[in-house]
Amino acid sequence: ARLGLLIGLAACAVIESPPGGPPDFEAPVVAAVRPDSGAIVPGFEGAARIEFNEVISEQSGGGLDKLVELSPRPAELDVSWKRDAIELKPKPEWIDGVIYRIVLLPGIADLRNNRMEEGITVVFTTGGEIPATTLSGAVLNWEDNRVGQGALIEAILLPDSLAYVTRADSTGDYEMAQVPRGEYLLVATIDQNNNGERDSREAFDSVTIALDSAASEVLWAFARDTTGPTLRDLVQADSQTIRLEFTQKLAQGAPQPSAVAVWELPDTVPLPIDTVWSERAYESVRAAEQAARDSAAAAAAAASDTLAPADTAESPPPPPQPPAQAVAEEDEPTGNAALLLQRPALSATWYIRMPGPIPPGRYLVGATAENLSGVAAESQRLLIVEAPPDST
Repeated sequence: ARLGLLIGLAACAVIESPPGGPPDFEAPVVAAVRPDSGAIVPGFEGAARIEFNEVISEQSGGGLDKLVELSPRPAELDVSWKRDAIELKPKPEWIDGVIYRIVLLPGIADLRNNRMEEGITVVFTTGGEIPATTLSGAVLNWEDNRVGQGALIEAILLPDSLAYVTRADSTGDYEMAQVPRGEYLLVATIDQNNNGERDSREAFDSVTIALDSAASEVLWAFARDTTGPTLRDLVQADSQTIRLEFTQKLAQGAPQPSAVAVWELPDTVPLPIDTVWSERAYESVRAAEQAARDSAAAAAAAASDTLAPADTAESPPPPPQPPAQAVAEEDEPTGNAALLLQRPALSATWYIRMPGPIPPGRYLVGATAENLSGVAAESQRLLIVEAPPDST
């Protein structure tokens, strides 16, 4: 009976790769694709297939469907694991006379978790030529003042609405080659949840372009809101200045003095306002004020030195300074980061300066602000100015 039990257990055991042999540190390699890149296959049916030189993990990258993209984007894409291959098929079916692009993203892994560092692109057509076209450019996340790393790019062919899709790289650059000639609605989205779709709160930009052989566009993505910005918080920046923080990024340009009002409570007495600044203007004023203070302090120190007795001790030589040009070159942004300097950074902040120090008390601050879509809103918020602590 004991022998029979051991035989039964052995029969139920999972057969795995033998532990011996040299370790495998090589990532999978694409061995073949069907249809081949550049192929013309009228009436194509069945599944497209990408074959590898070894068995791949079904859970690569959290699921193979996250690592394979098909353009034009179908209503639904069926992605299947076939041990050493991936098969994909659009639903409802392949369309005759269409150029298809299969993009295999980096991340495919074998059973020892060796991952492909680079992807591949396969282009074939179900009828007609494959043109030598290139659609390229850059995406800038204007909302957060940085490059649009990994942005979703949709080139929607008009009037058919066939959507060719790709992703921007780590620098915000994108490129799609061998797409049909024609007019496109080009949309770039900062895909925060990485779901491959443009959601209502995500920053995006769009433009209509004509593609013959090559076209290049820079897109500046920001969130579009159908409601205007309202006051989120009030902060006393210094004894005379109040910082107004809004719920959205604000329209470019200097705010109008009439856009802000301050009332002293409880009698709702309107108070005069000296200046209303955008964040950029306020930072410029602060920098100028700090430079003036530094200059005055340096002048005072120099004046005190002339009145002090001469120091006969020999001072050590100052440390060598790096060449000014070298410092400037190190700090100089390059590539798409330099493109961000072409427009002012977006801000959700204003500053107001009162004619004098703000006494302790309760104040009501009202503001009318406009977002980048031109939608305005009025809002009010309470500011409490505390009395300074008693130092006695």
